[in-house]
Amino acid sequence: MKTQSTFKTLPIAARYTIVLFFAAGLAAAVLSILCQPAFSARRLLLLLPITVLTARAKVNLFKGSTLSLLTSAVLLAVINEGPAVAVLLAVCGVIAQTLLPSKRLVLHQLAFNTGMIAVTVTATWWTYRLLADGQSEAPLSAVTIATVLASFTYFLGNSISVSLIISLTKRISMFRVWFDHFLYSAPSFVIAGLLSLGAIGLVSSHSFAVTMALLGAISIAYYCSVRVTAEPVRCGEGGNLGHRPPQKYSPTIGDIVARPYV
Repeated sequence: MKTQSTFKTLPIAARYTIVLFFAAGLAAAVLSILCQPAFSARRLLLLLPITVLTARAKVNLFKGSTLSLLTSAVLLAVINEGPAVAVLLAVCGVIAQTLLPSKRLVLHQLAFNTGMIAVTVTATWWTYRLLADGQSEAPLSAVTIATVLASFTYFLGNSISVSLIISLTKRISMFRVWFDHFLYSAPSFVIAGLLSLGAIGLVSSHSFAVTMALLGAISIAYYCSVRVTAEPVRCGEGGNLGHRPPQKYSPTIGDIVARPYV
């Protein structure tokens, strides 16, 4: 009853948006399964613990704002697996983020989070596949370009969706939420995609030393991008750079959707 009454107190636009995202996520999941009717259960069981562990691993940024390591695991599945596996792993990661911290089931929050991530990962997978398979003459360049643009698609789908539901729930500007709290995390998503690509290269490459050096460089860049992401929020609170002060809530930066946005 508490979950239902909380859902009923949300603005009508927010409620319709939650239902719409859940329905769209369900449709995206069905489409992904139809496109990949069969997959290896062994590979899925191998990747599932990695996804759950990275979902729980967070880098603290500033006053409750965090960046999840789930991004790299999801993009790894996008690059190396079919759409059904990628969506399933992403949904499991989001469920872990949503349920494990508080161990309380908030149905409308879970519905929005799972629907949003299913739609986002489906769009990300198709973006990567169309770009990677569409340029056969330069496969390495095509894969790199596809990874970067797929990572950016993942960033846009995640950040815009969460900004939308926050704006509808809090009745504030969606653009301000996105600009103040999510825009600066874009490099982290792109670097996370490159990190996933490097991990795949580590497995398949014959030059172990070169691949390890590449992974190290990307990992350092990823860490630096996380730290840079925190700076606009930190400066905004102090008012030093002209940013608006943060709102009373502290949305997580990146793909953390476990906090009770709605």
